[in-house]
Amino acid sequence: MGQYAGIAGKVALVTGAASGIGRAIATLAAREGAAVVMMDVDGEGLAQAVADIRAEGGQAQLVIGDGSSPADCEKAVATAVEMFGGLHLLFPNAGVALMASVVDASVEDIGRTIDVNLKGVVLICKYAIPRMLTSGGGAIVTTGSEMAFAADPANPVYDATKAGVVMLTKSMALDLIKQGIRVNSVCPGVTNTRLLQREVETSPDPVAREAENNAWAPIGRVADPMEIAHPALFLASEGASFMVGSAVLVDGGFTSK
Repeated sequence: MGQYAGIAGKVALVTGAASGIGRAIATLAAREGAAVVMMDVDGEGLAQAVADIRAEGGQAQLVIGDGSSPADCEKAVATAVEMFGGLHLLFPNAGVALMASVVDASVEDIGRTIDVNLKGVVLICKYAIPRMLTSGGGAIVTTGSEMAFAADPANPVYDATKAGVVMLTKSMALDLIKQGIRVNSVCPGVTNTRLLQREVETSPDPVAREAENNAWAPIGRVADPMEIAHPALFLASEGASFMVGSAVLVDGGFTSK
């Protein structure tokens, strides 16, 4: 405990926390001494994630909910205040992928991707910020993507939502820094999440797909979720006190090519 100054004793809310990057962020925040509220639609995965944190001696509370639902976002914020007395750190991380052109993608999938990836970030911030202000301020770290900076013709809707998250981050940062809340974004490259594993397993050639993922970035492999969680926690910590509106790429060199 204590690798990231200013995390211990704080209350953090992480969306998309049942697995992958969100679970890693919540786990690391708890190890650093924060009380963590974890929200996800996956109740079973969320329960296991919370149990694992508690088994390590951490404080965690689950909220089963959809990040694109105003009521669920409001419930998650209220849970943080009711259970732990306030809210200081917010990690809007919930997201879905959509690998299809705008022509081939279904209207439902387009709407769901925009709702979760962009609208969901707006909603959780809308309800969290007033509580963060009454708690004395804090930090918001959104989850962007390398694809906010490098267009992929196979993922236009996803890319657009993540570019929107980065600009939302910068815009909120300029407003909220005057009120004691720093806002930044961590922008991962290809990461070994459950979503990525599912894409590999369901592809026509899983071995070739896995090799393609590993070759995506110059580093020659995909990221472990904890390799994204550490930069996210740094952005939320006092060590990043002069970082405002930054979009930090953690992409194994992909966007440097």
